[in-house]
Amino acid sequence: MPRLSDHNLTDGVISSAGQSLRRRMLIALLLVFVMGLGISAIQLYGTRDELRRAVLLIQAGTLSQGFSAEQNIETLPRHYAGDQMSYTLYAADGSLLDYSAHMPRPSRLRTQLLQTQPQWWHWSPYAGRTINVPVQLADGAVLMVSRTDTAEREMLDRMLLNRVRQSLILLLPLVLGAGLLIMMLLNWTLRPVGRATQLAGSIGPDNPGRRIPLKGLPTEFHPLASAANSALDRLGGAYEAERRFIADAAHELRTPLTVLDLRLQDSRRSGLLDWPILEKEMRQLRRLVAQLLELARQDGAGACGSPLVLTNVSRMSREVTGTMLPMFEEQGRAIVAEIADGQHCLCHAHELREALINLLDNALVHGRGETFVVLRRESSELVIEISDQGPGVPEQDQERMFQRFHKGRQGSEGTGLGLAIVRRIVQNAGGRVAFVPDQPSTIRITLPV
Repeated sequence: MPRLSDHNLTDGVISSAGQSLRRRMLIALLLVFVMGLGISAIQLYGTRDELRRAVLLIQAGTLSQGFSAEQNIETLPRHYAGDQMSYTLYAADGSLLDYSAHMPRPSRLRTQLLQTQPQWWHWSPYAGRTINVPVQLADGAVLMVSRTDTAEREMLDRMLLNRVRQSLILLLPLVLGAGLLIMMLLNWTLRPVGRATQLAGSIGPDNPGRRIPLKGLPTEFHPLASAANSALDRLGGAYEAERRFIADAAHELRTPLTVLDLRLQDSRRSGLLDWPILEKEMRQLRRLVAQLLELARQDGAGACGSPLVLTNVSRMSREVTGTMLPMFEEQGRAIVAEIADGQHCLCHAHELREALINLLDNALVHGRGETFVVLRRESSELVIEISDQGPGVPEQDQERMFQRFHKGRQGSEGTGLGLAIVRRIVQNAGGRVAFVPDQPSTIRITLPV
């Protein structure tokens, strides 16, 4: 079975979607055509009955000339133009005066046709086989004239049917032209969508920064394209974080693995194993791997935008201080905490805890004297400061300390990742971290409340 390429698969999806949209437009056009035909037929039938009433109205005016309410209704002609005529006489106040003897019941009084002012809307329902028209007599009475106009109705039906057929013949090219125009408009509208789809199909590891352009796309497709671009941004960030992690891991693991390999080779030649040295190298290697994994996880969390939760930072700071206190006391040092009560912010609780532990561990390893932990609120921000009584970091090196694998002393046991992890955690929470100006041994974390 031949394998479909991404390009062909994308074209197939566009083609299928385009045909579906075309079918829907054609069905909508057909429905509009059928509805228009039905409305036209109703209007034509209404026109037929209007013509019947107009003809009868002329005839009724001729027959009723000189007739008044005092005269006998039977004096009016019983037949006219081959059809039987019926009459119902009403007084000026609308009361019934008389009606033809051959009628089973009088015709209802209808005065709508007596109005001389034109109406912008007039509904003409189906009149049936018998039609009625009113005639205003000279004395104010109203004569309702009824007639069964079979011959005229059949003649009008034939005439209107011919008109409908002619209209359909004229309307068919119009419908075909409208359908062709709609297809051309659809092709013109979907052409930039097809180009955007082909561009999206070409996005891959070789060009992760490419995005779907909004220019030229119909505005109805902008939300979809924007959502796709946002998803690609997140995926691109995660992909870049993965590439950076692989590069960092390969770069930093090369040296400790080489050192470990040399020690093992030396032990094989001498037949003696220096276990304390090997355990030290393994601890350093495990710590480096753990911090690399943590940094990669923080990069991925920042790219994917994991949700933040409301955290009691006051309680967390006290817990972290209590956890680290025994380590400081073992070296004869103290921790002084000034933590404001009831301070909350949105963050990742376990990650912020890890950042505080890293900062206190950094003060333990590289600082001197007492260590101070301060938590306070300034306007709409929470400020956490961790400082010690050591010389601190020179101002020209402070920003580089937050870069990956940068150490204050190259011979130290640290990996150079602690402060980089702290900055990434704080940035993921929407905050910032840096050394305090003119205080080289104080690091300040600022978090939005």
